[in-house]
Amino acid sequence: MCGIAGVLTPTAATDGTAFLRAACARMTHRGPDAVGGHSAPGIALGMARLKIVGIHDEGQPVYNADRSVVCVFNGEIYNHTALRRRLAQAGHQVGGASDAQVIPALYDAMGLDFVDELQGMFAIALYDFRSRRLHLVTDRVGKKPLFYSARPDGSVVFASELPALMTFPGLNRETDPVAVDQYLSHRVVPAPHTIYRDVRKVLPATVLTFEAGTAPLERRYWRFDFSGTEEPPQDVAADTVDALLGEAVEDRLAAEVPLGAMLSGGLDSSLVVAFAARRTAHPLHTFSVGFEQKSFDESGYARLVARHCGTRHHTYRIDVDDARAAIDPILLHMGEPYAFPSAIASYYMYRLARQHVTVTLTGDGSDEIFCGYRRYSVFDRLPSVDPADAHRVDPDLLGSPDIADRYRAVLVDGVRDGLKRRLYSPAFLDRLPRDHPTNPLRERFRESAGHASELDRVMQVDSGFWLPDAQLVKIDRMAMAHSVEPRSPFLDHRLIDYVGALAPSLKLVGGEEKVLLKRVARRHLPTEIIDRRKQELAVPLEAWLGGQLRTVIQSTLLSEAALERGYFDPDVLRTLVGAFRPEHVYALWTLFMLERWHLLFTDGHTSPEPVAAGVGRR
Repeated sequence: MCGIAGVLTPTAATDGTAFLRAACARMTHRGPDAVGGHSAPGIALGMARLKIVGIHDEGQPVYNADRSVVCVFNGEIYNHTALRRRLAQAGHQVGGASDAQVIPALYDAMGLDFVDELQGMFAIALYDFRSRRLHLVTDRVGKKPLFYSARPDGSVVFASELPALMTFPGLNRETDPVAVDQYLSHRVVPAPHTIYRDVRKVLPATVLTFEAGTAPLERRYWRFDFSGTEEPPQDVAADTVDALLGEAVEDRLAAEVPLGAMLSGGLDSSLVVAFAARRTAHPLHTFSVGFEQKSFDESGYARLVARHCGTRHHTYRIDVDDARAAIDPILLHMGEPYAFPSAIASYYMYRLARQHVTVTLTGDGSDEIFCGYRRYSVFDRLPSVDPADAHRVDPDLLGSPDIADRYRAVLVDGVRDGLKRRLYSPAFLDRLPRDHPTNPLRERFRESAGHASELDRVMQVDSGFWLPDAQLVKIDRMAMAHSVEPRSPFLDHRLIDYVGALAPSLKLVGGEEKVLLKRVARRHLPTEIIDRRKQELAVPLEAWLGGQLRTVIQSTLLSEAALERGYFDPDVLRTLVGAFRPEHVYALWTLFMLERWHLLFTDGHTSPEPVAAGVGRR
């Protein structure tokens, strides 16, 4: 796991060395073990390395045999040993022992089709001196981030993290009003947007090709596909999932540094731990967090699984002081507004893990492919809504014949459209395109227009949006904040392709989520874990905001700086924040994290009070 950065320029005299130094210094947490770089006329590539595999190699950049190709990459290629063997048999030289060494040799052998052969997680920057082209490549699911900006002078600058990219001199820091609008709805900035107008994210499963001074060529080489209608017997499907998941876990156990696993106590992480514990020679280290509020505390279930699997378990209990202390570090590592409070739990889980290991397995990705979110069963029953789920639904969108609007009704939980319309100032509305605010999900649903099942269409949208932009962003940034590499067996593309080909009737049955995966889990886990009510990794935000954090949020949002940002009508904002109604908890948190981001990145308040606080040790 690493951080990478680089610059392609049309002028050979331009030197990118200073940017590489600044960007890699800003990403020391991603790569504390080594720094490397390559500078030549028109191109500069750099990386900060966290050593996991081939730890005695010289590191990166890496080259092909005649040094006509140079490459830096962030991630892990799990099948690099098999690829190395194939390349050697075909007469291609591959030096060293790391997975990085395979990439330029494979490119030499196959051209850009090399990406189809990779099993793993990666963001790759590869420069071909023969064609003078820079290729930026992301993994299928979007586990590893890559940001870039195409400059007016024809140059291209990129980096693994947004704050590292913004060390490039002269980058425009103007915010993108469309990104702000989408962030307020979804609590994240959806790709390809970033909070900055002139910076973009490389989408998952994408090859971007740049030639200095020309527009990039973009190619998607893989997509989630939930159009399948196969209905094998449930035991047959369970056998296949069991085998594929076992293989995925096995692949992700390869490391030359200590390895453990996250264990929330939920079905997904527990199943990964059960598979991993049987495949390791020594007891596995596992990690969880707990809370004083019992309804959010899953640590007891995590301990149950730890005993069942024989792991060495570690728990950290989070309180409101911890929450306050984590807010600014979370935003500083995200680099843009991000309002998922579960990032607080992830932050402390990975901080705990770093005390014992460098690599962790996680259960992330299961909900998207096995139909695990509660909102799927809510959506499946629309337009009727169970009173217990009423708080999940935006009533203004329920009557729409458009699937994008109906799904938005159960997905949007930041600032809902009606409240946004009241909040926006006339000046900010003038900055938005004429057709905004709009539903950004509509375009995403067009890709699945031919699917027979609306539920499959919803899962496909989530996998291309919610998974990479909300969940995987959180995992990557919070893990790398503590120099920990997270690995997610459920996101092995071979498992995804198999489950995607199955009919939804095997996944959601009578309102019960994850039916197929639960059948697999009964072979490996106690029934108490399988049959209990699902609980996503969450924090007691309502309790915290009703107590000590309320004053922090109100003082922040009602400050002179916040009222003068220009996004919102000051009188409407004062009324909303002053009332502090329970149904607006997530809206207030979303607004608060936007303003905190501005304080850190626009106003330059590196550690402002009153949020910063000491972190308790328990």
